[in-house]
Amino acid sequence: MNKLLILLMLSVAFVFTANAQTAKFVGTYEFSEDGGKTAGGTAIYVGHDLNIKADGTATLTANGYQTSKDIIAKTKMVGTKLQLIFDKYNAEGFNTFESYKGGELLFTLEWKTVKGKKVLWTTFGKYEPAAIGFKKTGGVYFKKSK
Repeated sequence: MNKLLILLMLSVAFVFTANAQTAKFVGTYEFSEDGGKTAGGTAIYVGHDLNIKADGTATLTANGYQTSKDIIAKTKMVGTKLQLIFDKYNAEGFNTFESYKGGELLFTLEWKTVKGKKVLWTTFGKYEPAAIGFKKTGGVYFKKSK
């Protein structure tokens, strides 16, 4: 009985810690790409909106030049990093040019201090910026809006 009680207490502590870690990421974020103009003068702009919810899900949309994505993702804490994992396409949305599969790592988020400032560090997986170059080692892309 004592072993069962200890196991139950450890499980509750683990869940509480994971939820507390996830709570640091809950909110709405934006990332805008300005890729200049095409040879014909059309603006190459793509806006990405990310909404991370307390229930462990997230929605990710991207709209702009030759881009339309509406994704539902699951989140998973790995240490201090939050992984966004593809779950499905939003049935009400429109998706072009990409074909993600369930369980694929879209990208990872991590709060870091860079030059004395707290920033949200993004390391891309299968999900990549549409119009600008990016560093596989990560960088500051998404900024909290709400």
